[in-house]
Amino acid sequence: MGNAERFRDSTDGALVLIDFDGVINQFPDEKVRCRQNSTSWMKPGDPRIARYAPGNWFVPDRRHRVWAGRSHGHINVTWSSELVERLCALDADVLWLSTWQPYTQALNLALGVDWETIAWYDSVTQEGRRTGKRRAVLSHLKAGRPIVWIDDEETTYDAGLAIQSSEPSAPVLGVGPHSDIGISRPQMALIERFVADPPDEPTVRFEVIGDSHEGHWGF
Repeated sequence: MGNAERFRDSTDGALVLIDFDGVINQFPDEKVRCRQNSTSWMKPGDPRIARYAPGNWFVPDRRHRVWAGRSHGHINVTWSSELVERLCALDADVLWLSTWQPYTQALNLALGVDWETIAWYDSVTQEGRRTGKRRAVLSHLKAGRPIVWIDDEETTYDAGLAIQSSEPSAPVLGVGPHSDIGISRPQMALIERFVADPPDEPTVRFEVIGDSHEGHWGF
């Protein structure tokens, strides 16, 4: 039984479909990290000042080497324990929707979570990797539950249009973090509000950083 079918008959809370790299796994600026996460050394107008402001990002405090198969070996991942704790506290089912699909059990062990994984591409032939994420989101619309989709690359304007054209029966929130810092504090607060009190109407809203349509929009 696939994930969409497993949750189709449930109306208990939202579904959170979450990527890993650039969402939980952060890729912060090395100069910022070497300077104790300070931005005081930057020139006025540097866009990193706002990005790395204390009220904007979850400063990473965890680092771990995770096994990602023979072709990749061990990979260093960096994340904020506070961010993971807040994701775990959501009254929602959190599901991995990531290219880490074959290795998410290793991620679960590292992060101390027990999230199920959506099988959205063939990990042997790689079939479906180009378009599989969007198809997986569209498939989960059938569950009739509020959906939060968090991805630093795939939550594009076109993806939002595709979701809207599918006429979802429940609201959808797309969140596109900046890969340097992953989910920001304002984005996490937005996710928490959405999960706790989803819109009554099946609205589609995307809150995206770094997209060609950077900002927020509804459909």
